[in-house]
Amino acid sequence: MALAGLFSKNRGGEGDSGGFKRDPRKARRFFEHAQAVADTRNYDYAIECYINGLRHEPDNLDKHEALRDVALRRKVAGGKPAGLAEKFKSGGNSPVDKMLHAEMLWAKDPLNARLMRDMMKWAVEADQAEPEINLAEVAYWVGGLALELNAQNPKPDKNLYLQIRDLFTQIQAFDKAVEACKLALRLDPNNEKLLGELKNLEAEKTMQEGGYSSGQKVEEGGFRRFVRDAQKQRELEQSDAIAKTASAVDETIARRRAEFEEDPQDLDRLQKLVDALVAKEADETENEAIKLLKQAWDQTGQYRYKVRIGDIQMKQLNRRIRQLKAQADQNPDDAEARKRLEEAARKRLAFELQEYQERVKNYPTDMGLRFELGKRLYQARSYDEAIGAFQQAKADPKFRAMAHEFLGSCYLHKGWYDEAIDTLEQGIEAHAVPDDRLALELRYLLMDALERSARKGQNQEQARRAREVASQILQTDINFRDIRLRVDKLRELVDQLQDKPAQQ
Repeated sequence: MALAGLFSKNRGGEGDSGGFKRDPRKARRFFEHAQAVADTRNYDYAIECYINGLRHEPDNLDKHEALRDVALRRKVAGGKPAGLAEKFKSGGNSPVDKMLHAEMLWAKDPLNARLMRDMMKWAVEADQAEPEINLAEVAYWVGGLALELNAQNPKPDKNLYLQIRDLFTQIQAFDKAVEACKLALRLDPNNEKLLGELKNLEAEKTMQEGGYSSGQKVEEGGFRRFVRDAQKQRELEQSDAIAKTASAVDETIARRRAEFEEDPQDLDRLQKLVDALVAKEADETENEAIKLLKQAWDQTGQYRYKVRIGDIQMKQLNRRIRQLKAQADQNPDDAEARKRLEEAARKRLAFELQEYQERVKNYPTDMGLRFELGKRLYQARSYDEAIGAFQQAKADPKFRAMAHEFLGSCYLHKGWYDEAIDTLEQGIEAHAVPDDRLALELRYLLMDALERSARKGQNQEQARRAREVASQILQTDINFRDIRLRVDKLRELVDQLQDKPAQQ
């Protein structure tokens, strides 16, 4: 498939009959709902909503990335891979359906490089089969993730590299095809056939970067340039859809308001009107929703209406902070702008503290709420109270590892190094994934606790342990925080403490 044709697909005419029909309006509804339920930690349903949204807009890379974020959060919370029944479902007949089925399986097992390859395969097939959608960028994205994950495997799969290489070649992403081929050659450096294939791919890459590919003159910049151009084109196409969607939101509000006014005692109709008002993401409609919810709270005494009010108010505070931060970033020398941002952040923290304290009182067995309260207490530097909240939250397996991370940090702030070391080691043991962000954070804090304890007690053994943990982090991600500098400092510390007896 020629690269020039990859991003210049037919947008009308004969190709319209029977082909894929995008619907950004339907997609947006699913995406908004996905984000909302993900915030409540209902990750399985959020995945389902994202997949349903992508059925209407499968080349929206931002939402594929958002889905992956939810998948990783689900994994951290103890989510399991899809069962056999889900795996054996076809997912549908079209390549888009098959791609989304593969993505659903990957979302439930996000550290599985073979599932990434499967999604990439169907993304390439769908890109070639459907003139109305550009999935080469999605294939490029997931293929790059698969290469990184396979490279991190203690025993990388050579065949997986080659399969991904061939898929990159199909979309003429020769930069990544060359990378995949080189990774395969590391595992089989004397393979003459592979060396020849690498030379051919490098030649294609050179021609593409110079503006030529497969005998055709193309715009300079290669695949990445075409990806950017495709993104710009999609944004132009979607801008009109967004305007239409805004109009549709207003129409929905008017319809839901009329339905509610027919029977103001119908709480289901009230909920639908509130959802429509909040969907507009404007202070005016959100404040109307808050007023309606307060009336329902007063009439029924059901605390869930009070919770929804708090959620909307937190959303408003967050939006205000984003606006103030943008202003402060645009004017870094404006002390008044920075002061307004800091004051808004303090106001938000005070509100959220009060909100979660009240929610914990009303739902005392919900460990997720205790965890969220603990986070706000930690931000407020109320470490003793935060410790109590996290100690309770860790009883829930979904929050165990994260609670240990915060507990370890609380103990460090109080200078309780022995407690921090014990807690962080327990957190590492409780967290099944060895190399994700949480795993690295736990190890970094453990390294820090060991180093502080070693310096305080002049204990060489603890300094050695800190150096070993730092080395593990370095070998997993050399760019994590300041780990390169910390490794060097810990080596110096071990040398300084050589032959010095530990203080009793």
